[in-house]
Amino acid sequence: MTNHEAITRPAAIAGFAKPDGFVLVLETPAPSDDGAEPWFGRRLLGLPVLLRLVLTAQAAGARAVVLPARGDVENMRRALADDRRKIDVYAHGDSNLEARRLDAPVIRVPANLVVHRAAFGALAARLGENTAGAGEIAFVSGASETDAAWQAASATAGPYGFSPIAVRDRPSFDAAEKALLRALRKPQDGWTSTHLNRPISLFITRRLVATSLRPNQVSVAILGVGLLGAFLATRGTYASLVAGAALFHTQSVLDGCDGEMSRLTFRGSHTGEWLDTVGDDLTNYGFFGGAAYGLYLQTGQPVYLALGALTVFCGLVGSGLEYRYLIKIGSGDLLKYPLGIGKAPGKANESATSGVAKLLDAIAPLFKRDTFVFLTFLGAVVGLTGPLLAVFAVGALGVLIAVLKAELRMARERAALAGRSLVDPVPPRD
Repeated sequence: MTNHEAITRPAAIAGFAKPDGFVLVLETPAPSDDGAEPWFGRRLLGLPVLLRLVLTAQAAGARAVVLPARGDVENMRRALADDRRKIDVYAHGDSNLEARRLDAPVIRVPANLVVHRAAFGALAARLGENTAGAGEIAFVSGASETDAAWQAASATAGPYGFSPIAVRDRPSFDAAEKALLRALRKPQDGWTSTHLNRPISLFITRRLVATSLRPNQVSVAILGVGLLGAFLATRGTYASLVAGAALFHTQSVLDGCDGEMSRLTFRGSHTGEWLDTVGDDLTNYGFFGGAAYGLYLQTGQPVYLALGALTVFCGLVGSGLEYRYLIKIGSGDLLKYPLGIGKAPGKANESATSGVAKLLDAIAPLFKRDTFVFLTFLGAVVGLTGPLLAVFAVGALGVLIAVLKAELRMARERAALAGRSLVDPVPPRD
């Protein structure tokens, strides 16, 4: 049977009004070669393979899960007994399916499959376009890996996506682990993150997810590392500035771990977003403010206090405006603020044709957090913390100006929208 041929569907799924989402139907995978625990129950980066499959489908819009008619169903139920799973699990032929009135696309997969979330979403969207009724598709181990439909769906995940992997032995288990870790990379990562920070953070995350630690706990610990670096910087000596900058950079490297953990273990939260955003800002202000104070104590030159005050002031004002926007849209993710330079969203970025705009886009990677923190550490090592403080004070002023321009642009857009509403009011209904 190919992926495009009809598959047997539980009768209760068919014949009702089509909702959003899809139904994930599980197939019994081949038994383990070594006769030990089934591969679907083995923990892969902190989660049983089957639970990871179902949580991935849930995140992509699955409405329900149907267990296979035969096989190790009880172990499957135990693997799925987790509070992160919000969708219902039904036995094959369960009459309760009819009560849910599910007429949704069906994706049938073996219980030991590792899939990228985007692939599930793309397949469900494609099946949902079938005007003749709910569509269906299946993954067949040994054939679907090269199937055009599955390959096209996997391609929607972008440069760090991967094709589905059926975990049936140690090599396929290792391949799935490697693919999941690689998928944590981001296209918007800066130079330093791509080549230095991310490889280290992924190495650490791989071990953290095997512990009982939660992402938010790691976020708090990472903030503690950054604040300790800021405290050491207040001493102002060469050794303390280097030690403080080293901890500042360590915080930057570890900063990827909490987000990587949350995505691998499906523990992302609104609180976690804010912990990450506020933690980064507090560490930034703390280190540069602390270094400025420490250099002033050592040299008696008030210029360092002025530079530190300018950096912290610009940062606080800019962050306040960004936080106000994020609160309005119900997010704590700073990447959602439409700054409009570099890879940030915003109309200014979409039409960056002027010389100034192109220059800002070209140098934007230098002011990405991963890069400027690393440069700060290198500067401390060669005794250039003072000059770098001046550079980043100017950079902080530039970022504040960009934030103010973004706020002005959004205010004009709101005013224009309000003006159109007054000029072209909605006509009254008859």
